[in-house]
Amino acid sequence: MGTVLGWGYVLLPLVCWAVLARTRAVGVVVAGVLAALAVVPVGLECGWFHSRAVAECQAGYPLAAGLVVLLGALAEHLRRGHRPAGGSGRTTAAIALTAAHALLGLVVGLLYQLAVHEPFSPERSELALPPGLAVEHDSGPDRDCGLHACLRELTVVSTEGRPAAEVARRLRERLTAEGWRTRPDLVLARRHGWLLDKRITLLSITERPAGVAVELAGPDRSPW
Repeated sequence: MGTVLGWGYVLLPLVCWAVLARTRAVGVVVAGVLAALAVVPVGLECGWFHSRAVAECQAGYPLAAGLVVLLGALAEHLRRGHRPAGGSGRTTAAIALTAAHALLGLVVGLLYQLAVHEPFSPERSELALPPGLAVEHDSGPDRDCGLHACLRELTVVSTEGRPAAEVARRLRERLTAEGWRTRPDLVLARRHGWLLDKRITLLSITERPAGVAVELAGPDRSPW
């Protein structure tokens, strides 16, 4: 059921535009733009690429798609004039669904503000490594999700045989340059999302003989 709703969320603008389009030239261009927009939420869901603006993409997609449909309708109005009086039931339904879909984006944005507070699995891509360092071991996502946080453990080593102390130093320097801030307890912290998703990713670095142990934590929004 969730898969069906997800594809409906992505494909609804294209279906509505297929009903509303009246000219081939504008119809093809608008359909191409809508298809390109649809790749963004699909790519994020399938892991084709990573972005801190996941919430903004999910909430902004229906708004952007609705705007494209509106601009397409205006372009066709300039080419062909007013639609026939009354129109068909399919046209009316397509207009109503497009408007409702765009409003859904506002609801999604509001939900991120009010309801997204549960623990989350940090992405591997959140750990930016400087040249000469590599991940030797990764426990993977969802390995250890407790009541207040999901943990992901990685081992970072030097590909050049550098000692653990230098690996840890270089890693901290790179993460600081990437926008991570150091808390008083020496744990690094950075916002997981961009504007709407205010959850924080935590990262701790521990030197060990076999390398540097890195623990990524995706806590809920309760105080840590």
